[in-house]
Amino acid sequence: MSGGTTVPEDRALSSDDWPHPAERRYADAQARLADHYDLAVESRVTETDAAGRVHYLTGGNPDGDPVLLLHGVGTPAATWLPLFPALTNEYRVYAPDRPGLGLSAAPSYRDRDLRSFLVTYLLELLDDLGIDRPHMVGNSHGGLQSFLLAIDHDRVDRLQLVGAPGGVSRDLPLLFRLLTVRGLNRVLLWLLNRGDPVENARQSMQRVNVVDASAIPEALYELLAAGQALPGRPESQRSLATAQGSYGRAHPLFDIRNEIVRIDRPTQFVWGTEDAFYPPAVGRPVTEKMSHAEFHELPGYGHTPWLEPNDDAVTLVREFLA
Repeated sequence: MSGGTTVPEDRALSSDDWPHPAERRYADAQARLADHYDLAVESRVTETDAAGRVHYLTGGNPDGDPVLLLHGVGTPAATWLPLFPALTNEYRVYAPDRPGLGLSAAPSYRDRDLRSFLVTYLLELLDDLGIDRPHMVGNSHGGLQSFLLAIDHDRVDRLQLVGAPGGVSRDLPLLFRLLTVRGLNRVLLWLLNRGDPVENARQSMQRVNVVDASAIPEALYELLAAGQALPGRPESQRSLATAQGSYGRAHPLFDIRNEIVRIDRPTQFVWGTEDAFYPPAVGRPVTEKMSHAEFHELPGYGHTPWLEPNDDAVTLVREFLA
């Protein structure tokens, strides 16, 4: 396991608490992004048996209902910071880095029970925080994790999927199918990450995440660029990519529609028409079979709709949780 160096668990962290220079640079970039949105957030860690160190951002009303934000496969917890201002007056908000991204440890995903591993560290985090059933907001891969917390563990109050979630189809886009091929993914990631890291981050966001990038601050691109140098990250991300399937199809875990439709918690899908993973037509039939679900289609929005210039997605998140 990489990135498992010891940092204090009993207090909020600053960049000086991180032992590796790349971690300190990333922590600084994270703090600058929070400052851009004028946020009072804390950077904290907890040690888990399942995945080692789990880093999370937290802020908001200490007496409010807890909200857990789960990010996508290639975007860290700090990608949620633009959503924090809409929630922190009323809720206590938590955004953990999935192992292999951000400031969490970077374990290998090879030879693991993926279904279990993707939620076990979250269960440990929730137990450590004393949270039973948070409201869940999941994007992409974080949507899959949210489904699993609801299906396998009944640890979800309200469930919101913002952007096409994992779990509804095994037909990944071509680039992500190629990334499942061991060896080839190393070459592809090298090609995608050549040149200026900030410019690469800018191009990646435009290619996968948003239609209109005009609202994304330079500080977010700088954060994503700093993340590329974190210890153990490339190896961990490649191991996750290969664990998620093969060139032909994704792991069976990525199509659990027959289980999702049995979730009886209040559920909402927020789905952009220009989502780079799946069109809304993939999600609507799932919603229609659920007992307490609604579907909102956002014309002209991409895979991370809260990062688009308009606040339609942000408004939907706030209203659903109310």
